[in-house]
Amino acid sequence: MSACIACGNEFQCGMADAGAPDPCWCTRLPVLPAEQLKAAADSGTAGCYCPDCLRALVASSGAVAQRDAGKA
Repeated sequence: MSACIACGNEFQCGMADAGAPDPCWCTRLPVLPAEQLKAAADSGTAGCYCPDCLRALVASSGAVAQRDAGKA
């Protein structure tokens, strides 16, 4: 099991946990903006989020709107 870097809750990561379904559940969500990913990497806070925290982060980043805008 993996632990969320935001809230500490345990969850199954398809990329890191043995026996997890492939591909990981997170691949079904929009990708976070590159600036946000770089900032997390630069600050040392990059890592995996649980489903609830990642969905909230995606929603607050505007990534959903960007993904949907590309479908027009």
